[in-house]
Amino acid sequence: MKENNDRLRVEGVSEHWYRPEEPRKGDWVYRPAVLVECTINYRSLRAGLNQSEEHNYTAWLPEGDAAIDWDHPAVIFDDTSRLSNQPERLIPYASADHSVSADSFAQYEAELAQKLARAERLKIYFSPVFGLFSSPDESLEDFLGRVAEAALGRVEPELERLRNRVELQIEQIREAQTRKGLRARDEISLDKLISLNLQFFESENRLASMFSTLAGAVFGTAAPASETEPVGDVNDEKELRQDLQRVEQEAREALAALYEEYLALANEYDPFEIGLQPNNIQIIRSGILWVPVS
Repeated sequence: MKENNDRLRVEGVSEHWYRPEEPRKGDWVYRPAVLVECTINYRSLRAGLNQSEEHNYTAWLPEGDAAIDWDHPAVIFDDTSRLSNQPERLIPYASADHSVSADSFAQYEAELAQKLARAERLKIYFSPVFGLFSSPDESLEDFLGRVAEAALGRVEPELERLRNRVELQIEQIREAQTRKGLRARDEISLDKLISLNLQFFESENRLASMFSTLAGAVFGTAAPASETEPVGDVNDEKELRQDLQRVEQEAREALAALYEEYLALANEYDPFEIGLQPNNIQIIRSGILWVPVS
């Protein structure tokens, strides 16, 4: 084991000492690693993204003729406050056979850049239906919330057309009932008029409940059809009730189909990966990083 004043030095290569979050207790020695600080830039014209990030990469300094292994970091950190320009006085340096030069560090940088270009990916989310991309720090839940808003905008015109069609059908039934009353030789009794109006009122309330939300037809927010006791001409009121129930059932089925369409649109997304080009990797600095190990 070398003494503190007899450590590895490489001319033209800076040195830093890693400070762990918790103080080291017991017998520790400094082992040399390679530290490379760099800026990586993810770019995608399709996603409209230009994302720059600064990262620190470390790997143990190879001994002898061994190759550097960037797949196994010596330590993982991006907080530069973990770096010091001075060692801890009582920690010695480990003995090892390191034959390196400034050119060796240039080679280490090149190998790291090749690895990053080959393996690093920025993963975001993409909605193929609406052409939406998530931001790098956006969660899937938040992204799907934006997709759901776009899906609602897509189905809202169809929902309004359906509502207008149902309202027209109800008005046509109402007009037919009015014509029947005008053709009748005797006046409609007050009880029968109240019963007819009550059926329209209840049907319109159920339809309004269904249209209050896309999920209305699926989750049953529409109240069941009321069995109002017919008054007077049973056949006329039965026919009216059947006509209103038919309109309600058709609306319920159309809303259920529209809701299924909405769900499909709101939940469709694909992962989208953005790779690195070698010219999108900028080395800030590299050097020896002394890491305390047991």
